[in-house]
Amino acid sequence: MTGEQALIGGRYRLQGEVGRGAMGVVWQARDERLDRVVAVKQLSRDTAMAAAADGPPTTRAEREAQLAARLRHPHVVLVYDVVDEDDTLYLIMEYLPSRSLADVLAERGSLPADEVAVIGSQLASALAAAHEAEIVHRDVTPANVLVTPTGVVKIADFGIARAQGQSAITGGGIIAGTPAYLAPEVANGGVAGAPADVFSLGATLYHALEGTPPFGTDDNPIAVLIRAAQDEVVPPRHTGPLADVLVRMLHREPAGRPVMTEVQDLLGAVLDDRALPPLEPAAVTPRPATRMIRIRLPKRRPAMTGVAGVAGVALVVLGVLIGIAIRPGSTPVAALLPPRGSATSAPAAPPPGDCTARYAVTDSWSAGYQVLVTVQNTGRTGIAGWQVSWTLPAGQHIQQVWNGLLSTQDGPAVTVANADWNARVDAVSSTTFGLIAVKPATASPGQPILTCQILAAPR
Repeated sequence: MTGEQALIGGRYRLQGEVGRGAMGVVWQARDERLDRVVAVKQLSRDTAMAAAADGPPTTRAEREAQLAARLRHPHVVLVYDVVDEDDTLYLIMEYLPSRSLADVLAERGSLPADEVAVIGSQLASALAAAHEAEIVHRDVTPANVLVTPTGVVKIADFGIARAQGQSAITGGGIIAGTPAYLAPEVANGGVAGAPADVFSLGATLYHALEGTPPFGTDDNPIAVLIRAAQDEVVPPRHTGPLADVLVRMLHREPAGRPVMTEVQDLLGAVLDDRALPPLEPAAVTPRPATRMIRIRLPKRRPAMTGVAGVAGVALVVLGVLIGIAIRPGSTPVAALLPPRGSATSAPAAPPPGDCTARYAVTDSWSAGYQVLVTVQNTGRTGIAGWQVSWTLPAGQHIQQVWNGLLSTQDGPAVTVANADWNARVDAVSSTTFGLIAVKPATASPGQPILTCQILAAPR
């Protein structure tokens, strides 16, 4: 049995346990051959089975060591060696006194936007280097992000990384990754390519900013996996440029997400207080928005015990076994677009109240532009429903809306009502929705006059 003072691989002397998690136990050790301190991750039985599922353990270990050896970056925890000994796999890594981002979030709940942007910028640079070397991480989560006392951030656990182009499903029928941070295409059994890392990084930064993962939390990892497969992202409460970047990273379609080098540029713009680069029309025009669906989170149930509890832990460690029938694709709640030219009945006369709307073009390109609309409750009581109306310049139309419902688009007349989750706006508070519009190449986005109406009685 592995324990303190045990010698691994004939050279790594274990000195003490420094961490324990779903993937295994981490030891501080001394490399007696090179006389240096290292970290030894003893993979759990289930994780080792997943790592070796598509080949003999020794072959798999050597392949992972070769992949990890290709990465040399200041924000990557270096992997020196992989040892297969007594039916146990060990990753020999750089020793880094630090805390995981998961531990930081467990203590603080969430982080300020500027701190999240700094963390994201460092991680994006590391993952961009990995993608350049044709390596995907496949499990970017807060648990795999290490933060040093000086604020340096490094990503760990490239141990389940794989060269691009290989399936995300191992030969044993297991999805590699953590359900709460999986890209929809991976949750549906697809390939975990570089776009999946972009999504998982976005989900990790979303958790840091919002205090919860984008698919919510649940004691049942299968329920989380189904949400991931159906792309049921809980709308962010925060607004601003960082939230806008996360929305881009969490796009439901892999081709609609920025590549990792673009993520670096976007986060750099946030840190430098620069305007975000515009979305590429080709990436925006044909694709639907990320679905924004409100999720009712269940009350925490008592912890499972016995065999069921062990099975639950194993499920969280490995993801889930393939064989669960998942039907992706339910109707989006926050991006419903009626056919152009369709008309809807006029809303009932709104009750008295006060709200205003501010319209800001945040990005533009030759064939379209992106807008952020801020709805401000200027009254002294809360409101429970609102809508904003305006007239578009000739030849323009709305293509995509998030954090709101496009209830009318009759020619140039546009009306966007609240989504369910942001209907209530407290006194002297605000909420936002975003949109993408299509325009002729030579036209200007314009600056329309907005009318804000309250749809539900003040309270």
